[in-house]
Amino acid sequence: MLETADHAELVLSDGRTIDYAIQSSPKARALRLKLNARQGLVVVAPQSLDRQRLQELVASKAEWIETRLAGFDAVRHLISTEPVTRPQAFDLPALAQSWRVEYRATRSRSVGARTDQPGRIVVSGAVDDIPACQAALRRWLARHAASALSPWLADLAQQSELRYTNLTIKNQRTRWGSCAASGRISLNCKLLFLSRDLVRYVLTHELCHLLEPNHSDHFWMHLRRTEPQADALHGRMRDAWKAVPHWAQRGSGLLL
Repeated sequence: MLETADHAELVLSDGRTIDYAIQSSPKARALRLKLNARQGLVVVAPQSLDRQRLQELVASKAEWIETRLAGFDAVRHLISTEPVTRPQAFDLPALAQSWRVEYRATRSRSVGARTDQPGRIVVSGAVDDIPACQAALRRWLARHAASALSPWLADLAQQSELRYTNLTIKNQRTRWGSCAASGRISLNCKLLFLSRDLVRYVLTHELCHLLEPNHSDHFWMHLRRTEPQADALHGRMRDAWKAVPHWAQRGSGLLL
């Protein structure tokens, strides 16, 4: 049985102070950290662990905690009772585009979305199925992102003289992008809802991981050299998820 003892605070590297709950467990043999999008950080500790040692152990995990919390902070605002709707129009600031959506019912049991003409998407099929319409638009978004982000990334890579092996486009819940040790870069199609300077920052961020696979001082040195506004842009990324409409979230519900 877990019993909530009290709360403590942890100062992150960016100066933010977060509050975390401490739960004492007679069954716990070591410190365990739990992250929840609704509750934040919860620390489960053995009953024999004293408070000072507990805080020291939590502080030693600050970098890991900060990375994980960034994802949960990003999605917490999406935990709501927002009604399921079909979007009629939306903007893609990254590409300076505005799109209208037209729905056409057909006898098909499936739903598809296609570009009808510049600025207009046609969703056809069983359009009374709202979740299916949203899923079709997310597939359209992924295709559109692939065609737009691929040459953008290639151009930035050429400018910085960095080589990646290939690019994949996904609809990830909590990551804007990632870079594997093999040199494969993955980007989130929802980047299209962000401003161009933030998208450029994410792409540059992942390219710099080709030089340093972690977030060490050397990594930030490379990133700041390539993108002088890296610190300011990194700060703005914390609220970037708020620019993504509800329908675009994978499963219609939700690090750099």
